[in-house]
Order: sequence, then C-alpha cells, then structure tokens
Amino acid sequence: MKAIRFNAIGGPEVLELQELDIPNAKENEIIVQVKACGINRAELLFFQGQYLFQPEFPAKVGLEASGIIHAIGKNVEDYEVGQEVCLTPNVMPTEYGFIGEYVAAPIEAVIPKPENIGFEEAAAVWMSYATAYGGLVFRGGLQDNAGQIVLISAASSSVGLSAIQVAKNLGAIVIATTRTTDKKDYLLEQGADYAIATQEENLAERVMEITGGKGFDIAFDPVAGTFVNELAEAAANESTIVIYGILSLEDTPLPLFPLLIKGIRIEAVHLVFHILQHPERFAQTRDHILKGLAEGKYQPVIDRIFSLEEAKDAFSYMESNKQKGKILITINN
Repeated sequence: MKAIRFNAIGGPEVLELQELDIPNAKENEIIVQVKACGINRAELLFFQGQYLFQPEFPAKVGLEASGIIHAIGKNVEDYEVGQEVCLTPNVMPTEYGFIGEYVAAPIEAVIPKPENIGFEEAAAVWMSYATAYGGLVFRGGLQDNAGQIVLISAASSSVGLSAIQVAKNLGAIVIATTRTTDKKDYLLEQGADYAIATQEENLAERVMEITGGKGFDIAFDPVAGTFVNELAEAAANESTIVIYGILSLEDTPLPLFPLLIKGIRIEAVHLVFHILQHPERFAQTRDHILKGLAEGKYQPVIDRIFSLEEAKDAFSYMESNKQKGKILITINN
C-alpha cells in the first residue's frame, strides 16, 4: 500500500509517497482502508517543526480521515470489518498518521460514519466542527439562543466556516473577519451577519459600529500574535477571547490594560486535550454535531480535492491561504 511519510523538517516538499506493508492491528486498534483524508493547519505545522510536538523520523502525517474497517485488533468491541467509520484527531501525531491507503487507528479515535453523508464529507467534520463547538461552548461560554455577538477571525478556514454554522445554529450574531475584501461577500453568503476586512478596515471601529458601542461577547481566533491587541480593543465588558491557533507565529502579548478595564478573559482550546479526551465534553460535542448533520444544519464546506499522489500540492495550496473551507485528499483503492 502507499502512504505519506517524511524524514526531515521543512515545507510540503519533504513529504514522500512511500510503498509500505499494510499495518497489522495491535491491541485496541483497527486498520482502516482510507477513502478520504482531511488536511489541517496542524499537520502543516507538524512537518515544519512548529507544532506542539516534534516528529520522530520516519514520521507519519494526517489527523482525520474516513474509510472502511479492514481489520480489527484484540479487545476491540462494537466495530466490525466492513463498517464505515470516521477517524478523529484523538491521536498523538508522533504515533499515528492517517494519510495513506491503509492506516492504523486507536479505537478512541474511531466514530461510526453517519449514514447520511459520504466519505468526503465525513473526512471534513471532526477537526473543524468539534473545534468550533468545543471552543465556542466550553471555552467561550456560547449559550443556546442567548443572542450573543460572536466574532470569528480567519473565518474562511474550515474551522472558521464551521464556527459560523455552529454559532448561527445556537442563535448568535456573527461577525466574520478576513484579511482583505476578496472573501467578505463569500462569508456573508456562508451565514455571517457581518464581515470585516482587517487589513483594510479598523477592526475595533467596525465592531463598535455594528454592536452600537458594546463590542463582541466571544471571539474565536486562530491568529493570535499581535492581533490579540486588536481583539481586545473590539471586546465588550466581561467578554471572552478563545484562541485555537497560531497563524501569526508571533509572540502573543497580553493586552493588560484592556483586560483590566473590561474584565476580558483569554482562553485557549486544543481539540484533543480539552475536548476529545474528556468523555462528557466529547459525548456532548459528538451528539450535537451528529444531530446537526442529520438535520442538515451542518454542511461541511469542501474547497478542493487532491489525490494521494498530489499530497504535496494539497499542503502547498493550504500554505497559500487561498482556500475557502476544507482541503481533502481522496484515495481510490
């Protein structure tokens, strides 16, 4: 079988398509014949050496996928060969990687694939919607039909678009941000109530105009760095800023005066450590997402699809920041 590996730190050029043996299922593992993989900023940072963990060579890559169970290891219950499943990011990237024709996965990363969606959509759900729901609800304090004002930055990403859907489903007023005007109309089409181009408009001024001088209640932000200063200026009293990424790669300052004056809370969320590894939070998140998918309220936005042989191109496209939604790799096997 073929799978993606890398043996050096660098950009997408370090990725290698290798011929390997189909892995054997260890205890508490399954082997999945992969049909689609969702790619994420976390994988890009991982092989660039800028993620929370450093790779151990030869290193695997890939944090979410969908496919069909090929084999089952010891102590695995409730699953069977031939069953369609999703593989969630509930793994250590130093141990597992899901971009390949056949991959091993620990049972705690497995969810039955919803019957009403295909393999491509199923590979685009669990990183984006679980991060959005968990970050907004558990960290941000988003409540159902409370009319809160939610600012979603870098909103054209897969997580950002999922966050728009989650926030609107829970009755929030959504302000989406993007760097330039190119994506403003698109974000409005995707359900945002307002859109701001942060490189061309003053964020705080526009937020205050939109909110009648109040500011936002919750910000959901993957940028961090000095952008946090701008968010603090646009925040309401006793609001919350939830950081879930490090797109800026800058040191993130603490805007102490706005925090003291407004009583702003700054929170951070990591999907695995703060949601997937907490059974009650994970169950609530899973049930909410599955219900939204079944009712058609949640519809993954897929931007482009690449083949396994085009994995380098897929991650190069992610580096360009041109995408609107999820980037997938599909496998015909």
